[in-house]
Amino acid sequence: MQNHSQDIKAAAAEYFIKNQPGADEQTKISHFLINVRNANAMILSKNEIQPLNWLPYSFLHKQYYKDLELATRLHKATKWSYNPLVYAEASRRNIDFWNKTKAHFFLMGFFSQDRTFFEYLALSHAFMSEIRLIPLFPADYPIDEPFMAALYDAEVENGRQIQTQIRLLKDMDLPISRNEKEAIINEKRKIVAGLFENLLQSVCRS
Repeated sequence: MQNHSQDIKAAAAEYFIKNQPGADEQTKISHFLINVRNANAMILSKNEIQPLNWLPYSFLHKQYYKDLELATRLHKATKWSYNPLVYAEASRRNIDFWNKTKAHFFLMGFFSQDRTFFEYLALSHAFMSEIRLIPLFPADYPIDEPFMAALYDAEVENGRQIQTQIRLLKDMDLPISRNEKEAIINEKRKIVAGLFENLLQSVCRS
C-alpha cells in the first residue's frame, strides 16, 4: 500500500516536471482543496457559539478563519477551466470525499472532550499532513505566480497548525487507550491519503 502511494506521488512529480498546472489541472486541484477547507470551516463554525477550554478554542478559532481566508485566496488565484467535464469529475470527487471522510457527522451537535472530538481532530490533522502538493513540484516553479503562491501559503500555514494539532491529540484525556487513539489517527490518514492520491491520478490524466 505504501509503495503504491509512493508510486502515485512519484508519477505526479514526474508529470509536474514536464507540465505546469494549466486551467484544467488548477481547477481539479482547487475544487478539491476548497472543498476540504469549506468542510472544515463548516465544522469549526459551531465552536464560535459553544463553551470550550481556551487552548482548543483559540486554536480552532484561528483555524476556522484561516480556512476561510485560504479557500478564498485560492479561489481568486485559480485559472478556472471552461471544460464542463472537469467540473463534473470534480463534483463526483467531492461526493466521494464526504462519503469516505464522514465529515457530515461532525456537523451535528456540539463538541465536548470525547471520542467524536478526537476523531474530528484526527481527520483535520490528516487534511493538513497528507494533502501536500508543493513537495511534488519542481524547485524552479515560479512561487510568485498567484496559484503557486496560494498553494505555498496554505501549506506553510498547515505546517504551523500541525504542531498544535499534535499537542491536542497527544494531551487530550479520553477513556480510550493509546492504541485506539493511534488506530483512529491512522484510519483518518489512510482515508485522506487515498482521496489525495485519486486527485493526483486525475490531474496527471489531464
